[in-house]
Amino acid sequence: MKIMLKNQWVVKPAEVTWNGIVALSELDQIEIAHVQTIYYYRPSQDCFTSTCNILKTSLSKALVHFYPLAGRLRWIDGSRLELDCDASGAVLTEAESDAKLDDLGDQFSLSPDHISLFPHIDYTIPISEIPLLFVKLTKFKCGAIALSFAISHAVVDGQGGPFFLSEWARLARGEPLMFAPFHDRKVLKAGEPPIASPTLDEHVQFNPPPLLMGKFKNETKGYRLKLTKHQVETLREKANQGRNLEDSKERSYTRYEVMTAHLWRCACKARGHKFEQLTSLSICVNIRSKMHPPLPKTYFGNAIIDVNVVSVSGDITSSPLEYVARKVRETIEMVTSDYVNSAINFLKKQQDLSKYQDIHRIRNKEGPSYGNPNLAVISWMSLPLSGLDFGWGKEIYMSPRTYEYDGDCVIQPGNEGDGSWIVAIALQVDHVEAFKKFFYEDIECLKKGSPVQ
Repeated sequence: MKIMLKNQWVVKPAEVTWNGIVALSELDQIEIAHVQTIYYYRPSQDCFTSTCNILKTSLSKALVHFYPLAGRLRWIDGSRLELDCDASGAVLTEAESDAKLDDLGDQFSLSPDHISLFPHIDYTIPISEIPLLFVKLTKFKCGAIALSFAISHAVVDGQGGPFFLSEWARLARGEPLMFAPFHDRKVLKAGEPPIASPTLDEHVQFNPPPLLMGKFKNETKGYRLKLTKHQVETLREKANQGRNLEDSKERSYTRYEVMTAHLWRCACKARGHKFEQLTSLSICVNIRSKMHPPLPKTYFGNAIIDVNVVSVSGDITSSPLEYVARKVRETIEMVTSDYVNSAINFLKKQQDLSKYQDIHRIRNKEGPSYGNPNLAVISWMSLPLSGLDFGWGKEIYMSPRTYEYDGDCVIQPGNEGDGSWIVAIALQVDHVEAFKKFFYEDIECLKKGSPVQ
């Protein structure tokens, strides 16, 4: 598939916005690269020219409210960042493809051409020159369009990104803003000086992850697997079997907890670990409701924290699903307001944050440090990702950019609206087929009451 770039614009706020420096919180300093998603549409008529105009006009209006996305990052103190809200603007690119949308196949994100539909971001240039928001609109020969977004993680997290897109879409449809973003990042500011002295023992997520015993291969493959509503309920039923859920202290395991437990077990088995191999599971937790007082739901910044649990691979693969689900739950429940404040103060104490920041790994082509024998499972299960209508109807399909780094995993709702779930995961090529086998066969064994191999 050939992509021809037609036009490119720098879109600035339609009105004068607040101008100045924003001190980023410690939680804004870690994930700095752009999070990328794509939406596919089949408009009822050829409206490509008007589509570009609608996007340009409405984006400039949206940036008045979401003005941090029109700014630029800059380094201070060597490895820390601040946000310069200077209204430099976002980048909107118009492109055309010589292919039809159907040429990409049923699951568009599995096509090798999928990547060419995203904006190109050059992380080798100074960070102060990299826009925080990229948008790319591509028209297919059949009249369908792809709309992709790349949003800097330093500015906003997985809750805030869809919030911005949905409000932008409202403006594009000629509707008023529904919710205004909350921009005050001081609510997550560390003490001056730090009020606590947390250690790595308290925050293992900042420790180097376990290393693989034996040979290591780096070639990875990203792919997507579907779990039906019935398959997920099978996992929940088996994980909750034998538990006294009538006890007020007991709660049924959630879909995320059982799916994550299942993924961790399957990854350990597919990778063929030795029994004593240490393996880490990384979980991303939204802290908005966990803080005291709670953060505003429209907080526009990073209000997430990664927490890790480390275990012996043999225990994960040989124990019942309930045992692994309990580990997942206990890890999530560690995240309290005190824990978050402790983590923020830990990061504040660090003289050099570069070893924790994704931008350095990307520039050095190292990728995130999850990798075999580790796994990171991010939930997009409750995010308002679907139904993004800029005036030409809702999308027919959406997905994250294909994951490229070993151990990266995202769970998101299926596009059919039937209660199914999609697991987007990257693993080393040699382990892909084994993972697929365990992923489905283990559920069948649980359903039949047979021992899981």
